[in-house]
Amino acid sequence: MRIEDFNERVRQGIIVADGAMGSLLYDAVGQQCTVDELNSSHPEAVFRVHHAYIEAGAQLIETNTFGANRHKLAQAGLGDRVAELNHRGVKVAREAREAAKHEVLIAGSVGPLGIVRQVRALPHEQMVEIFKEQAGALEERGVDLFILETFSDTEELLAAIDAIRSFSRLPIVAQLTYSEEGTAFGGTRPRDTWEKLKEKNIQAIGANCTVGPQLLLPILQELAACVTLPLSAMPNAGFPQRVGDRIVYPRSSPEYFALFAREASQLGARILGGCCGTMPEHIHAIAEAVAKLRGTESGKGKGGASGTAGKTEVVEVAERVRRMASREPESKLWDKIQAGKFVVSVEIDPPKGVQIDRIVEQVGRVMTSGHADAIDINSGTLARVGMDALVLAGALEAHGFETIPHLTTRDANIIGLQAMLLGAWSIGGVRNVLAITGDPPSVGDYPETSGVYELDSIGLVKVLARLNQGTDWAGKSLGGATNFTIGVAVNPVAEDLDRELRRFEAKINAGAHFAMTQPIFDPEHWENFLKRLDGKVPIPVLVGLWPLTSYKQALRLNNEVPGIVIPEAVLGEMEKAGDGARERGFALARNMLDWARTARDSGIAGAYLIPPFKRYEEILELFR
Repeated sequence: MRIEDFNERVRQGIIVADGAMGSLLYDAVGQQCTVDELNSSHPEAVFRVHHAYIEAGAQLIETNTFGANRHKLAQAGLGDRVAELNHRGVKVAREAREAAKHEVLIAGSVGPLGIVRQVRALPHEQMVEIFKEQAGALEERGVDLFILETFSDTEELLAAIDAIRSFSRLPIVAQLTYSEEGTAFGGTRPRDTWEKLKEKNIQAIGANCTVGPQLLLPILQELAACVTLPLSAMPNAGFPQRVGDRIVYPRSSPEYFALFAREASQLGARILGGCCGTMPEHIHAIAEAVAKLRGTESGKGKGGASGTAGKTEVVEVAERVRRMASREPESKLWDKIQAGKFVVSVEIDPPKGVQIDRIVEQVGRVMTSGHADAIDINSGTLARVGMDALVLAGALEAHGFETIPHLTTRDANIIGLQAMLLGAWSIGGVRNVLAITGDPPSVGDYPETSGVYELDSIGLVKVLARLNQGTDWAGKSLGGATNFTIGVAVNPVAEDLDRELRRFEAKINAGAHFAMTQPIFDPEHWENFLKRLDGKVPIPVLVGLWPLTSYKQALRLNNEVPGIVIPEAVLGEMEKAGDGARERGFALARNMLDWARTARDSGIAGAYLIPPFKRYEEILELFR
């Protein structure tokens, strides 16, 4: 395809691209060391994915070659198959196009080389050679254009562009992946990306992956303010979660993606598709929205397969020492729960830098208000680098504030987790811990790194229980024992409620003392969950409450964040409130807090409150 033809094509209207490839292939053939190899081993499965997106309305499909470069393939022992796997990827895509009822463009998908620290160690010339080898194989078999996608490092993206332009005159769509804050690797803003790319011979610029539709819009808006090229946009379905060995994305509604298509087109997007977690139904919704836009808004615009290792299930080993007698936890929080007091915790995020003065000041105001009993601390939220929750908890404990730090199994193996817990108990004074599995790295600033996940949250509860009995996991005596109050997460509105109930029971059997729910927005959600528990919850529960501040926020949470369900009635109230949405959101949360106080007989022992936008003192408005 000539560059002139591509430019004319995007001037005529929006091109609808396809969606996720890896997740559909996983469903079809199971986990593989690399999905690129499926072009050879299971070409019919790859064909079916292409065909499904074409049937949904995609006018552009990407070859299944995102990771088919020598650097990545070598890690799977396939480094000598670069040409073969790229050739076969194009061949399967061409076969799918031949079966299509409408015109379809084939884009050669080229992704980054590997984890950032490895890539940065490679000279520019070496990166160019690796990209040139892959791109050459793709062009040789007949792609119409190239899509460079999910790059987090602009310098690496530049190397890929230089590689293609060293031999090819096909159109290039260049996309970076940006965090929730709108930055790529090294704090690069969209406008910074344009400054580096504007002299390059590319035909479209945009963003894909990491964030969902709503968070991608501000990135497009910043690009639209400075670029002179058409924009491309391919968001994730939302924030993923780890389920067993899989990374699972929320089921954002097709209508939500149709809304995104309309808003993105107004910002100048001329290529619209989806990334991780998106399905043919999302692309169909985009295609229908684009069809309605043709001749109106659309004419006004400007011109991975997961490499995470399998989880090691924690299995009880033979007892090597007699366990210490079971004891009641000794934290003040547990004492209050046992005394029948309605307890309240306020959730905070650790700072991303080295200063804690402001956090201590904010927490101090919350705790001295008399309305809060503890502070629970997120751990590596959205897989971003921030201060360690256990360490911050120790600092807050030193100021006299009781804490519930979250601890994830993403970032350390079983040895490291035990070491951290022993230090938190003995030195930090931490007495409560919430055991969670943690967000996968793909949502954060290091999308190409792999989480550890040697344990899941159930395994972590078992580890905590063993420490409370005076031994490490291997059965070696500690010369003393911790006595943590062990908390776990539970989601009353989980999509797979049977699985959630099984895991909840396993956490309780492993030694959990209390639970904290995902945020809920309707008492009926808890009551329905309670019925599944035969009317009685086995351990005390703190219900999560989140004051909504806008209709847009509510819409995004409902569609993009796994495990959060906001009833249509609440969405309607937030939309109707208009400029008064924040006040209405707090009023709804206040009603939920009042309900929780009266639901003691249904297992509710308290609530944890999520302040809006890290303005922690504002949560006190719920008590007015």
